[in-house]
Amino acid sequence: MLRLLAPCIVLVAGLLQAQEAAPEGPLYYTMEPDIITNYQNSGKTLGYVRVTVDLMLEDSAQMPLVEQHTPLLRDAINHLLAEQNKQDIRSLTVRNQLAEQGLQRLNDLLLEETGEAPIRRLLFTKFLYQ
Repeated sequence: MLRLLAPCIVLVAGLLQAQEAAPEGPLYYTMEPDIITNYQNSGKTLGYVRVTVDLMLEDSAQMPLVEQHTPLLRDAINHLLAEQNKQDIRSLTVRNQLAEQGLQRLNDLLLEETGEAPIRRLLFTKFLYQ
């Protein structure tokens, strides 16, 4: 019996050390797959934008909250991008403003749904347009 108990104790001790060694501070959550949507383009053609979004969270305890509400968050980013026009999509300055607006929208939605606003930053790690 002692032979069976010893490996279990070692395993539990290893898990406890791993939990203690977990990094404190911000954590990143990548929304997958990329968000692809049309934006307002002049003329008869449609423009489209494809973005990869990373969210910086305050700590790992907030990860399940964000994962649970990912469809709501994706929809908000999709609408934000669809509201833009060709000049805005192509402007680096406006892109940075879109990240700030997106951050505000996502935190507002999460605050309304859960009572928490866990997102510290919204980052566009890929931003392709046509």
